[in-house]
Amino acid sequence: MEQQLPMEDYSRQTITQRGYFFHHITDPITRALTVTYLLSVSLTILKIVVIFPHFSNDVFRIVVFVVVSAAAILLCARAAKAPHLIRRYYHFGLMVYVVYLAISIFLLSKGINISTLQEFYLVIMWSFFGLGIHWGFLYAVVTIGMAVIFLVYSNQSITIIDLLPPHIPFWMAIFVIVTNFILAIFSLYTYQRAIAKTSEEKTALNKQLNKLLDAKTDFLSTMSHELRTPLNSVIGITNLLIDENRDESQNEDLKNLRFSAENLLLLINDILDFQKMDSHKLELESIPFNLVDLLEDACGSLKTKAAEKNLYFEVRSDSRLASFEVVGDPTRLTQIVFNLASNAIKFTEAGGAKVSCQLINEETDRATLRFSVEDTGIGITPDQQLVIFEPFIQASRNISRKFGGTGLGLSIVKHLVNLHGSAIQLDSVPNVGSTFYFDITYPKYHQRLASQTSVSTPSSRLITKESLHGLRVLLAEDNQMSVVFMRKLFAKWDVDPDIAKNGQEAIEKLTQQTYDVVLMDLHMPVMNGIEATQYIRSQEDPLKCRTYILALTASVSDDIIANIKSLGFDDYLGKPFRPNDLHHKLKKVLRNQIS
Repeated sequence: MEQQLPMEDYSRQTITQRGYFFHHITDPITRALTVTYLLSVSLTILKIVVIFPHFSNDVFRIVVFVVVSAAAILLCARAAKAPHLIRRYYHFGLMVYVVYLAISIFLLSKGINISTLQEFYLVIMWSFFGLGIHWGFLYAVVTIGMAVIFLVYSNQSITIIDLLPPHIPFWMAIFVIVTNFILAIFSLYTYQRAIAKTSEEKTALNKQLNKLLDAKTDFLSTMSHELRTPLNSVIGITNLLIDENRDESQNEDLKNLRFSAENLLLLINDILDFQKMDSHKLELESIPFNLVDLLEDACGSLKTKAAEKNLYFEVRSDSRLASFEVVGDPTRLTQIVFNLASNAIKFTEAGGAKVSCQLINEETDRATLRFSVEDTGIGITPDQQLVIFEPFIQASRNISRKFGGTGLGLSIVKHLVNLHGSAIQLDSVPNVGSTFYFDITYPKYHQRLASQTSVSTPSSRLITKESLHGLRVLLAEDNQMSVVFMRKLFAKWDVDPDIAKNGQEAIEKLTQQTYDVVLMDLHMPVMNGIEATQYIRSQEDPLKCRTYILALTASVSDDIIANIKSLGFDDYLGKPFRPNDLHHKLKKVLRNQIS
């Protein structure tokens, strides 16, 4: 027995099948073009049918009407079945229409009337809306050209224009003119409605996209914190063990552990930086730094790696660089140099690598430098050179299997060099070696740096023993391993910090006692570091509200890092951090307290 549909479902099915003929056309512009096209063709055929009886004795005109009508019916049927080809049918339909107008003006009616002018306007309007600017101009030139040519060579008066040819009845002329007006109004209405709907959809999609981007940024910020926080403990405790241990064999194992953890950190940083590049949120800082110290620090850890492979590794700086500092982004420059030098060692089996920085142009306020990384490795073929700067791509599959890596390093290098207003260059010969180089112009820093705050020196691997006795420290940190590491680290500096597990506890402890500095983690339960800091700054007690607050963040959120001051923090330190960088900031706080 045939299954009976409920009345409500039957009605819904009927409406779906019959209610809207063009429901399958999802694009508003294509739907508007199709509807307008079918209506225009239908009304054109209707006009021909109405006018046809008055030309029953004109064989040539009958043939023209029949051909135009047949072409119109065929195009209607094709357009209804294949709306995605509607622009192709617009072309064909407009060409037929223009030919019809030309025949009508020069052969049949032998004149221009109001209906002809309307049809000129319709052709121009349909061509602009349906085919775009270039074809619109072409059809406009053709139609206007026909009118100009006829007026010039026929000497027809343009002060008196008929409704239609004189032998057409008045009521029929009114019908044709009104029909043309209806076509024009309906076409404009349909196009405008489609454009408005497209604009609304675009606005809605942009809002949805912004929400997705915000969610992606929040996710990456959270994941960055969750990944970097344990790495901070691993690298930090490893540094403490290396500093305290005197057993060479154990120290070798600890250094391998530290090297692996730092490589993992570099991989995480590459992935997060690539995300920033993809969302165009990667920006450069402006910090004074010393180029010689930066190059030594960037390449310091690679000397051991080169020695393990029995390779030479040289870092050469122009002697003139020692006389001045520059202003730029030392972190990103370190990233560029480290990635290139690390690749040079990775892909070199015999010989070695050399990192150099040459001063190629010096002026009063700026200096142009050429950085180059040269190796005697496997080299890169010309074909491979075209793709190696693309993300996730290495020179070949064999290289990926043999040497490992994500294929992001050179892509990030290229983007960072471009951010500096330069371009990465490559000279390479297979089985001989490669040289990567680029030029950057930096503003000069006209003061001498009292100490390097932004770039650590090679000796920063050895944790300083300089005492910070007397510094009152409150550590707001919810990760227990981070607390263990920080206690051990502060013990080296004669500091016994108080611990708060969240922002709320930090506020309570600060209410009960006075501290010189608060180390505030940003991501904590109950109350996060930002909320706690803003609450502290709102206190009426001038001693409490002006407490020095140092943000400890593993977040990669550009909004947080860029607005760290406006959020109420005095400074920040990214996790994982080097112990000596923290010591330097705390020493500055202690010095200010004493003074």
